[in-house]
Amino acid sequence: MLKALVIFFGLLALSHAASVGTASNATEVCQSEDEMWGGEDIRKFYFCLDGKVITDECDDGYYYVNNATISGCLPSEMMQASCVNLDIKVPDCSEASKMRPQACDDVASFYLCTSEGAKKLPCPEGKAFIDQDGYLGCFKWSVWRSLRNCTDG
Repeated sequence: MLKALVIFFGLLALSHAASVGTASNATEVCQSEDEMWGGEDIRKFYFCLDGKVITDECDDGYYYVNNATISGCLPSEMMQASCVNLDIKVPDCSEASKMRPQACDDVASFYLCTSEGAKKLPCPEGKAFIDQDGYLGCFKWSVWRSLRNCTDG
């Protein structure tokens, strides 16, 4: 198990190092002077103030949506099911859950079992956790959205 954790955290560190210094165009250029817009991270939204992009984030359990009928932070219950982790419980750290990271209610975090029990850990900035179709770990939002079939709207 220790070897698996070392490999997991090594990959996590490498993926974080590879992402440092990259930024989405959504955070660099004002897309609208009078409306908010979202980026790949479904928790964050942006707006312009005096020509500068301001980044904000929805409260825990809320996600940003901007479509023809709504623009703002919606509770997870109102989101497309593939875009959120509903009904996730803290793992009991027995058997299979003890051996691998587990999904968390916050899609950009995960649980890892330690000697003190389950610990909630964040993914590196710009990434979300997935355990699906052979993918396990924190991946760029674009990969996460594709695998989860989480589209705008």
